[in-house]
Amino acid sequence: MHDSGTQWVKGKVGEWLQGTDENGDPIVFPLTTTSSPFQTLTVIEPATTLSIVASPDSNASKRKAELAVNEMAAVCGFAADCHYRITIRDSPPAGKGLGSSSVDIASALLAIKHHRNLDVSDSTLFRIMCRVERSDFLFRPELIIATNPVAGSYSILGTAPPCVVLAWDTAPLGRVDTEAVRHLDLARRAFSDEYGELCSLMQTSDLKALAHASTRSAELNDRLLPKPGFSTADRLAKDHHALGLVAAHTGTYLGILFPSSVEAELLASVRAKLVEELSVAPLLFQVGPTPCE
Repeated sequence: MHDSGTQWVKGKVGEWLQGTDENGDPIVFPLTTTSSPFQTLTVIEPATTLSIVASPDSNASKRKAELAVNEMAAVCGFAADCHYRITIRDSPPAGKGLGSSSVDIASALLAIKHHRNLDVSDSTLFRIMCRVERSDFLFRPELIIATNPVAGSYSILGTAPPCVVLAWDTAPLGRVDTEAVRHLDLARRAFSDEYGELCSLMQTSDLKALAHASTRSAELNDRLLPKPGFSTADRLAKDHHALGLVAAHTGTYLGILFPSSVEAELLASVRAKLVEELSVAPLLFQVGPTPCE
């Protein structure tokens, strides 16, 4: 393994859609990224006991990652030999909708999987993650994935179309505790019929359909968890003929979605408007398969 570590997962920026299914259970379509400003690197080393070192320092994230590793050791049969020092550097900030704890947990699990050459599936790893906390599925960032983070189950709907998201933190001094806002699942049941229609759009892999679902889901979510500057972002998206909006449904990030063919001059214009009107510095995330894949 390289001294600089390995980037096992690249995270997400909010969700395509987060709502409820026909049974009232939560259904989440994480908007996973194939290129992100946050480059999380993980190093695994033999040790006398298990320890997790995370940067930025987060006791909650380290505790969750350690619980997941111990659960993995029990499931995969190496509980008596789970002695590692796992260092996770440059995780995304917590409580923002960037999947920070899921990034840390998934990175730790994948580091051990490859270190021990384990034959363990993504399905098993995701179930382990969801036993520890409500998690994001980050193992196949190039795909559209529908998940039930309570049951720890998921289904693959297709390949994500190439696009980019210009996103920013709407509340730099705030954060959202995913575990503390589970009441939002109940509130979303009021829109279950509309979520059903939006979920149907998610199965098309058509970028315009996905963008419509993402924008409408963001609008519904803003009734439950309002974001500063949402109306301004919506106006700027329309003014610049963007595809729509992307929201962190349990976080503070908000983004404007564009096709991957968007011109650099247009992105620069939108950046300038966001700085002028909202005093934010947006970051660029890429979605869907990269040219080399």
